[in-house]
Amino acid sequence: MLRMTRLLPALLLLSCALSLQAKPAGGKYQHCFADRWVAGKHGNILYRIHAPARVSKAASLPVVVYLHGSAKGGTDNIRQTKVAVPASFIRNFSERPCILIAPQCDQGRNWKNLSGDSVLSLLDDFLKETKVADPKRVYLTGFSLGGYGVWHMIDKRPDLFAAAVPLAGAAHIRDVSHIRGVSIWIFHGRRDKFVKVQHARDISRALKDKGIPHKYSELAAGHLITSQVFNQPEIHEWLFQQKRE
Repeated sequence: MLRMTRLLPALLLLSCALSLQAKPAGGKYQHCFADRWVAGKHGNILYRIHAPARVSKAASLPVVVYLHGSAKGGTDNIRQTKVAVPASFIRNFSERPCILIAPQCDQGRNWKNLSGDSVLSLLDDFLKETKVADPKRVYLTGFSLGGYGVWHMIDKRPDLFAAAVPLAGAAHIRDVSHIRGVSIWIFHGRRDKFVKVQHARDISRALKDKGIPHKYSELAAGHLITSQVFNQPEIHEWLFQQKRE
């Protein structure tokens, strides 16, 4: 009986350790659960994924996708991670664990056509292979060129995203009716000289005209608004509450 009593603490520790092991991701993305940025390539884009090293088998983690602006394009597969938006999620990992995906398109390209298709294909594959990723909580955000990309992707695949946060972007959507199921929060600087704020006002008006609820924040700022937006807890609180039905 004494021997069994001594064994109990060890068994409990073993049980806890096993429960914290990441659930296999089909072999393809398991190496991405490393508490650091892990590089990959899919289609014609490069990407990096940052995910917790240890995940409960019962976990269901949201997936956050960040589309960079034109200044972070290239083939180094690093610079798109060295910006305010991904950094803000990493700082909050202990409170709000998630899977971060930061793709990179080459200089001179945008998030439409092949690059956008590659991001959507990567997401489809990742959600299929990764059991701890919650397909009902996929969040898309992007800045400037990436803001355009946010609108393009939710226009093309509204079924894929629970929420979208376009920053200093513009939309070219003929009919917004089909994006009704995506929770949207638009941010734009009133003094933006690169992408005029009227673009944000126009898409907000189009959503209102269709009776589509959304959030709209026009900031007393210029083009660079990423830190101002994502260094605030409110955006993280709102984002992580969104879930597709």
